[in-house]
Amino acid sequence: MLRPIIGSALPSMAISKIKKDKNGNPDRAKYRIVVLGNLDPTDWSTSDCFAPVISPLELRLLVAIATQMKRICKTGDVAQAFCQSVLPDDEQYVIKPPHGCPITPSTTYLLLKKTLYSLRRSPRHWYNTCNRH
Repeated sequence: MLRPIIGSALPSMAISKIKKDKNGNPDRAKYRIVVLGNLDPTDWSTSDCFAPVISPLELRLLVAIATQMKRICKTGDVAQAFCQSVLPDDEQYVIKPPHGCPITPSTTYLLLKKTLYSLRRSPRHWYNTCNRH
């Protein structure tokens, strides 16, 4: 029913990683679902996907200004940054759940409401979300 509107479902896969403590013992597990964005049928231009980043030269300049003004530099990390943005109404993706998922039947398809890792436009959506705030 959605195929004429959205197209084929993008395949997805689950990626898991075990984080270890300083002694090499398992500490926590990270698990995320990614889509195979290279199979996205939409022909996005570079400007559609681009997310501005700061260059090393600009970073050094900002640190120098902060030091001159006697400010303390702070860094931040955004957990799962690309999974925090809501997809625009004009962009819809249907994905197949990862193979072997114990929760979803094999005939199930998921309509994404938020971006996922590996979608070509995820960095741009994340940048736009940050820029709005």
